[in-house]
Amino acid sequence: MLSGWQPPFKYGRSISNDEALAELNPSGMERATPDDAFGLVKFNSVFIEFVDRTFKMKGMAPTLIQLVVSLGILVGLVAAADLVVTMHEEMTESLLSLLFPFAAGMGGWWLFWTLHLRKDLFQYTHYPVRFNRITRKIYFFRHNGPDGVVVVPWGSPYAFFHIGRGGQDPSLRDLRCHLLDRHRQVQQTFTIGHFWNHDDDIREQWALICRYMKDGPEHCFDDPLDRVITLSPKGTLRNCWMLVCLMMGTTFFPLRYTLMFPIYGALTLSRWITFKTCRAPVFPPELEAECAIAPDDPYALPEPRFMAEFASDPAIYARALQRHRERMLWR
Repeated sequence: MLSGWQPPFKYGRSISNDEALAELNPSGMERATPDDAFGLVKFNSVFIEFVDRTFKMKGMAPTLIQLVVSLGILVGLVAAADLVVTMHEEMTESLLSLLFPFAAGMGGWWLFWTLHLRKDLFQYTHYPVRFNRITRKIYFFRHNGPDGVVVVPWGSPYAFFHIGRGGQDPSLRDLRCHLLDRHRQVQQTFTIGHFWNHDDDIREQWALICRYMKDGPEHCFDDPLDRVITLSPKGTLRNCWMLVCLMMGTTFFPLRYTLMFPIYGALTLSRWITFKTCRAPVFPPELEAECAIAPDDPYALPEPRFMAEFASDPAIYARALQRHRERMLWR
């Protein structure tokens, strides 16, 4: 679930055999039904934009556990410091006995921060990826500073798209792009959209991207009711709650307000706090100028104020259920 963070992506290497077998090409995707796989946040005549795979895990269970443990360590260290202050000089032996727990606590906190928390807290709400069909470019966001966006031509032989597998859980898949040098060595790796547990979810997302870049926004969807943006990247309490509900799956969903509420509530609070520490990604003005759209763009889809806002439309909801049933039957 945390691929790219833990374990980190490996660079300076050749493409593996598994990656070569999982390569995705712009051609040959006609059989896959285009779908955004819940990762789309912007759609118009000029570009489409997706979140990256870390968005789905931001502030979730690993962060919650480490925040709780870190808070416990902090409380313990404060209590130890207070005890030291109240000690008499003759209690040197007791004082020395506190040094080991103090060092262990500080070491544990530093380990949590180094391995995970520094990558989740005080970062960006998400790392968007844009596909511009007018300039024929892909924009991979890294940070708001200079050279913070990597720009690659669509169809470049140095951009290797494939179905990636989770480093911790190989059953998880994501849409991944390796940027290669002239010796075909991996230099950077980016993810597009969420991770899922089936290849078809990734193929459908890739089919949407390819159809958009090849045929334009008017030919991206097979049904007009599919022309909906479901995901909202805003870190509101409501969005955090709904994402937690999605991540917890259907098994515990009926218990979200009863037996499982403490877990749902804690995860929601952890995700909300994490988002509050983060800043929004901002593309440079010159890139925004390249991606400017007309005010009356007929293909610009409304962006939801909260997740699944447009599912309140009975027709859109019924279509989504139909698509879900068709996927399950096909698989």
